[in-house]
Amino acid sequence: MYLGIDFGTSGCRAVVIDEEQAIQAQAAMPLPSPHAVSGSLRQFPQSWIEALHGVLRRLSIQINLARIKRIAIDGTSATVLLTNEQGKPLTEALMYNDASSVQSVEQIRLHFPQQTHLTMSATSGLAKALKLCARVTEDHIRILNQADFISNLMAGLWGFCDYHNALKLGYDAQNLCWPGWVTHLLPANSLPQVLTPGQPFGHISESLRKRFGFAADCEVCAGTTDANAAFIAAGADKVGSAVTSLGTTMVLKILTVQPVSDLDAGVYSHRFGQRWLASGASNAGAGILRDYFSDQQIAKLSEQINIHQPSGLDYYPLRSKGERFPINNPQMEARITPRPPSDIVFLQGLMEGLSRIEKTGYDKLAQLGAGYPDQLLTCGGGAKNRQWQALREKLLGIPVSAARHSEACYGSALLAMQSLSEADMITP
Repeated sequence: MYLGIDFGTSGCRAVVIDEEQAIQAQAAMPLPSPHAVSGSLRQFPQSWIEALHGVLRRLSIQINLARIKRIAIDGTSATVLLTNEQGKPLTEALMYNDASSVQSVEQIRLHFPQQTHLTMSATSGLAKALKLCARVTEDHIRILNQADFISNLMAGLWGFCDYHNALKLGYDAQNLCWPGWVTHLLPANSLPQVLTPGQPFGHISESLRKRFGFAADCEVCAGTTDANAAFIAAGADKVGSAVTSLGTTMVLKILTVQPVSDLDAGVYSHRFGQRWLASGASNAGAGILRDYFSDQQIAKLSEQINIHQPSGLDYYPLRSKGERFPINNPQMEARITPRPPSDIVFLQGLMEGLSRIEKTGYDKLAQLGAGYPDQLLTCGGGAKNRQWQALREKLLGIPVSAARHSEACYGSALLAMQSLSEADMITP
């Protein structure tokens, strides 16, 4: 069996699958909300350890953990902390959405030889690492992301990362190395050794083995980010396969043969074996539907939408000012007028507007070199709406279906089963 564990902002979720990829056990534990300190958002690593022990305890009640062959962890991208060489936390973790490392960005600009880079953001892992390093006086430190800390803890080995989580620390995923300008910014030997996601790097620690009953030969693997784990879970496994997450915001991802980027628009690519995963995120999303209707109303009104009769409404349904992708315009205003007398038509107009944003987004990714998708899977709350799916399929001109799995922990379990180094992609 294979164990995948997902660490999000508010909780830890775990799933165990067998060799047929069927779920055999599941567990979840809440995490305390990040706390604000001097303008930063932080979480205590100890709370992660307690949540980890909680889900392992709950899983051990359901199955014999000695049957687990491999474990992989995903975590929030660019949630960073420092430890010593023995794994003792030296700082709290700065969360993925912490934007307090503004001064660090200026340091990065001074060292990077070109004009733009993914790390030139106050929310980047590198910016946070620089801020944390300035607070620590110890000579021998480790810079780790959330998923790294948990996987290293489970193996009892410190200083290992994967090339998904390392990307926002400045790792060069094309040449598979730390660039010299990054190593010059940080203390010597503080950067982790970077592995392929899913690559085993150690066995379960003796303490966890004895406490929860793991087998001594159970392997701990390098992990991934939560968003990439969700992509793997969806089952998009071929070049041209795409996944749209219709949550509060809309995130588009497509598997491609080459990396593409437009950092001004928030577009960048993760390495996926010999392939690349390009992504972009709109500020618009399914969350706006709940600003006007309850879930029950959405379901009832959707059934009455005639997808063959367009609403005629030209909406761009942002919830607040500003858009980044597929249109990069921080001053962009929402367009949700006029509102027709019919709630059915109004809901249809909102769905059509969101669908046009999705179509424009995939057109934008194609223009950048990612190619246009030939099949599309959907996750998030909007994936359940069949009428909206039909509207999107008609506009996009490709087959659209709901992802069978969308939980990041399920994707991590698949990653544990088959590393990206063993195959270009997971095939559920």
